[in-house]
Formats: sequence, structure tokens, C-alpha cells
Amino acid sequence: MKWILSLAAVGGFIGFIVYLNSLPSGQSANNVPQQAEQPATKVVTPPQNTAKVEEEKKPGFRFYEMLPESEVVPPKVEEYTPGPAKQDFDYLVQSGSFRSKADAERQRAQIAFQGLRAQVQRIDLDNGSTWYRVNVGPFVSRSQMNSAIDKLVSINIEPLVRKIPKKG
Repeated sequence: MKWILSLAAVGGFIGFIVYLNSLPSGQSANNVPQQAEQPATKVVTPPQNTAKVEEEKKPGFRFYEMLPESEVVPPKVEEYTPGPAKQDFDYLVQSGSFRSKADAERQRAQIAFQGLRAQVQRIDLDNGSTWYRVNVGPFVSRSQMNSAIDKLVSINIEPLVRKIPKKG
């Protein structure tokens, strides 16, 4: 217990020395009590002075007076209403492209379990290779397409969205 008290006393003394060294050079240890008293007296008087200064510098907000006087009228703009009749294309979602028809049919079945209708399309390229695309859709609206994309992403399929011209 004596060791703890002696260490606390030594630590306090070292802290006091560090405090005295941190004071500006023009002050001495005798001036320290006077400074401690001065802020106490200054704390009482300055709020009154600063309150008066703040009242003088305080800007006059007239927001509540000006608001009823000003009225903003937005310009007339034709409302945008997207509709399937205005679009000249449909959305087709390609979920995969495979070299073997069996892989394409496997993905088509996986998509069918999600409640979506998918088709396998055979593509013959100029170089003689054959690919099988798995397409979901076509969708008339963007919201239907987004719903299908959400279902495909939930089963770890990253789809490709294509716009195809409407038939007819």
C-alpha cells in the first residue's frame, strides 16, 4: 500500500512539473493562482457582454414572413406514361449459351422450376460450330422482365437482357 501511495505522489509531482513547463515563458508559479481566479470572474461577466454583441450581430431571418408572399408555380409538362403500345420492342432474357443441347435443356428445366417459360434456340455460326441459347420471355413490360431476372439471379444465373423487335 505504501508503494502505491509513493508512486502516486511521484506521478503527481512529475505531472505538476510537466504542467509548469507547458505554461508560456512569461508566467511564473506565483501568477498561476491569479489566472485561476481571473477566468472565474471573466466567466460571469462575458456571457452578458457576448449576449449583447450576439443580439447586435444576430441576422434578421425573415423566412416566415417571406414564405407566404412567394409562390412557385411549376411549368406544365406532359406526363410520361410508359405503355406496351408505345414500345416497338419486347424484352428477351438470355440465361445461357451452351455447346451441348443436353446442358441447355438442363438449364431450361431448372428455370421451369422457378415458374418461368424458357426456350432453347439453336444457333449455327459461320465457322461451323453450333450453340444452344436458353431464352426466357419475351416480356412486354420492364417490370415483368425484372421479376424474371430476380428469379434467375436467385438460382445463380446471370442473365443477359436483349431487346427484340415486336412481331406484327
